[in-house]
Amino acid sequence: MSDDVTVTTPVMQDFVFGALETDANTLAAERRRWLGVRHGHAIQPLDPVPDQPVAITVTLGRDVLADGVTAYVTTDGSEPAGRGGQAVNGFAVPLRRVETRFQPLYWDFAEVWQGELPGQPEGTHVRYTVEAWREGQSVWAAEPHIDGTVDARTVYGYVVDRVEPPAWAHDAIVYQIVVDRFAPAPQRWLEPAEMETFVGGTLRGIVERLDYIADLGVNTLWLTPIFRAASYHGYDTVDYFDVDPRFGSQADLAELVRQAHARGLRVILDFVANHCSDRFPLFREALADPASPHRRLFIFDPSFPHGYRCFFTAANMPQFNHDHPAARRLLLDAAQHWLREFGVDGYRLDYAAGPSHDFWSEFRAACKAVNPDCWLFGEVTLGSDALRTYVGRLDGCLDFAFTRQARLLCAGEGPAEPISRFAASLLRAERYFPADFTRPAFVENHDMNRFLWVAGGDRARLRMALGLLLGLGRSPILYYGTEVGLGQPRAKGHYREEARHPMRWDEAQDRALLADVRRLVAFRRRHPALSRGPTATLHLDDDTGLWLAERRWEDDRALIAVNAGAAAGHLTLPPGRWVDAHGRPAAGSLAVDPRSVVLLAPAAA
Repeated sequence: MSDDVTVTTPVMQDFVFGALETDANTLAAERRRWLGVRHGHAIQPLDPVPDQPVAITVTLGRDVLADGVTAYVTTDGSEPAGRGGQAVNGFAVPLRRVETRFQPLYWDFAEVWQGELPGQPEGTHVRYTVEAWREGQSVWAAEPHIDGTVDARTVYGYVVDRVEPPAWAHDAIVYQIVVDRFAPAPQRWLEPAEMETFVGGTLRGIVERLDYIADLGVNTLWLTPIFRAASYHGYDTVDYFDVDPRFGSQADLAELVRQAHARGLRVILDFVANHCSDRFPLFREALADPASPHRRLFIFDPSFPHGYRCFFTAANMPQFNHDHPAARRLLLDAAQHWLREFGVDGYRLDYAAGPSHDFWSEFRAACKAVNPDCWLFGEVTLGSDALRTYVGRLDGCLDFAFTRQARLLCAGEGPAEPISRFAASLLRAERYFPADFTRPAFVENHDMNRFLWVAGGDRARLRMALGLLLGLGRSPILYYGTEVGLGQPRAKGHYREEARHPMRWDEAQDRALLADVRRLVAFRRRHPALSRGPTATLHLDDDTGLWLAERRWEDDRALIAVNAGAAAGHLTLPPGRWVDAHGRPAAGSLAVDPRSVVLLAPAAA
């Protein structure tokens, strides 16, 4: 098999959200959302400040008939409880029916109930459950549903504060590294039998390549999990308080953080709170002994295929019981440890849709208590309506919607997407999310096929996607190797490892692409409008695929000229003299090559 950096392959279908993207599954999920008793974390405001009342909304589907709906609330951190409208712990807040709605999704009626939780002092952890009841007895649904919101044990919550996402996160340009596959690692395609093995990347190897990373122009480093784990990727933690010896030592991590900070690079660690490895000592004890006090840290139930709840169907990744105080304390202590003892700058939170919003509210408060300026962003591969509910629980969520739209537009799979679809998605997302909620964007990562594989090795398409990312994406993330044309030799199969081949160095790199990426990153860093400014459309034409967008922030201004078409085009520029990321001047009209993006700023006087 060739060791060339790029393998040209047939254009092929690629999914970002997987099965969730299919029309049938989308419709089924929407129907489920209107069955049973649903709260869906629907509160207003999303991030309450001290003494601000909070409106909550609950819907009842066609399979639930209730006399009343009640929220049971605590403000001392204890678990709320109640039945039939009466609080057992904390206090009760009755909801009232505000709307009866005909729901064409299942051709029947639904009800909307609302109530108001009283405002609380700063620092209060508000926790609540929701119950629908009839004749004093709980009613949930005529049929069981998979969504936890129909479960009487579901605990919702939020922390009352004035905490905001760190200002530096909006200007972040992130470089993501799979630690085992970066340096030193063999510079070749791994054979299938090697894909799930350790191949030699270390923390020391990253330290030795920090100058390369800093020269790229990025200012934030994201490392996949470095804690002691059962696998090379680290997403199955065995010990949350130690570095995996195959990656190095705690001293190596301390040195990496110190040297990264000296180069102006912040360091983000990957933290897995949803689940651990089945080799995790407390789980092994709980599994072996049904009487073990550690058994409640997990969720054992014979109705689960393996006898306990796990990460989807992965028996080697048991899921924590996040409502259990000891399980929660373990995870919060671990997160605080690395912030306090090693000075890391935040966490990318794996599978953040798993733990509850109540858990993340307390997790965020615990992390901010150690480092108020840390950045916490989650991986939530759900729709934007679900992402927005994390406002106030996390500082942000990864922007998978941007990834999907960018790959549909640029990668060349299937029928060509109109440029207006990409523009509409991006502009509407800006209006939908609060401006301070960070949405780190990317065009590829470790869980999906490399962009070049999907694009059939076409680097012009990759350059276009990177232009969109650096010009329009929020807190852009570059996946290691993207900047030098790293692809993959095979499509990902059941596992995702094909997007995780080792980094290429020296003569194996596409130096022209690397130079272009450095220019784009430098241009972005010079122009805060590209980090913080809203996007406005100056010209858009689906027939030619041309779009001219403008972003402004304070006294800074930048243009993003996009040609998504197959033919060269011309765009009329606003009055004045402009210069692109290569330093080339432009005025009046700009020639834009097919499938390309040009970033421009006003020329210096």
